[in-house]
Amino acid sequence: MKLLKSPFIVGYSLLLVLGILLLLSHDKITLQLQTNALHLDAMDATMPYITWLGDGLFALALGLVFLLFVHRKLGWWLLIVYGASAILAQVAKRALFPDAMRPYYYLKTHPDFYTIPDFLYYEFHSFPSGHTTTAFALATVLSLHYAGKLWVQILCLFLACLVGFSRTYLSQHFLIDVVTGSLLGTLCGVALIAFWPSKWTIHDKPYGIK
Repeated sequence: MKLLKSPFIVGYSLLLVLGILLLLSHDKITLQLQTNALHLDAMDATMPYITWLGDGLFALALGLVFLLFVHRKLGWWLLIVYGASAILAQVAKRALFPDAMRPYYYLKTHPDFYTIPDFLYYEFHSFPSGHTTTAFALATVLSLHYAGKLWVQILCLFLACLVGFSRTYLSQHFLIDVVTGSLLGTLCGVALIAFWPSKWTIHDKPYGIK
């Protein structure tokens, strides 16, 4: 399939293999403590904002911006892929893995665990990472739509990975939550574009431009 040969998918596949190798060679607590030990003041200040690139409100806003001002079909794709991936992530969190706890639950009393001042840590519904799922779903659709623009694909992959990293840096998720979320989001994006019925024609002209 041509979609699977895109630089975004190739680059993501390599990173996915790396992530799986890390998961196979380390336990999740050790990996989390190693990530937690990377804390820097600059990242403490920026990561809580970067992580919002995977938030549902950002996804809805991005989809609406594309609908109204950029590209109608792509706007619908972004909204649809966000909705589908978010539902799947929430079903997994609350129905399939309701007892999966976040890093803070295990590490809040650990002597080496660093916490960011005034940051709100959650303890429940860890698997998979919803923010990472959303970020990779959006990034996949954007990168595959702009298949001829390498810089867009590289930027999308970088930002999606940055969101995933922010979830572990902020100790909101373990690496396994992030890796699984990235795979779920990417598969949703690929499936949407690959199986979108050609007869469902949507004009490219955004709604906000007469």
